[in-house]
Amino acid sequence: MTHSIAGVRTKISDPEAVIQEAHRWGTAHAAEVMLADARLVFGADHLETAARHAERARDSSSMITRSVAMETLLYLSGRGQVSEAIGMAGISIGSTNVAICVFGSRVDNLIEALGWTRDDSVLDAQGKSLRALGISPAEEATVPQEARRDLALERTALLDAFR
Repeated sequence: MTHSIAGVRTKISDPEAVIQEAHRWGTAHAAEVMLADARLVFGADHLETAARHAERARDSSSMITRSVAMETLLYLSGRGQVSEAIGMAGISIGSTNVAICVFGSRVDNLIEALGWTRDDSVLDAQGKSLRALGISPAEEATVPQEARRDLALERTALLDAFR
């Protein structure tokens, strides 16, 4: 199963309806869809790494969720519990920047179906706070701005150590 990633700018007013619509689209296209608040994405490579870790967990039968999309959300957030990952990285009312990962189909097809406009710049790390990933202000202060995405990648990789 291949995957593709993207970012979009939109205004989420009903996250449940958006998630259901994305799920219906995924079912109709034999695909899985992961939607996340892009505030938690520290570069396209962060999202890409989370997807690859999820695929690896699926391939080794070590997933703790029932879908590779939800597994990706766990890795993206660096959390081992689904409820924590959703609370931290899930889309919510007022989300304006959304990260998308589609497994088994093209992400641009989903974006078109939802009437969104692609803008991968929302995935960039610039200007984002690592506090969104649960990193304390003291820890964040020790990391130069240009190295913050590396800390996010480490948080993703560390999830395997706690399984």
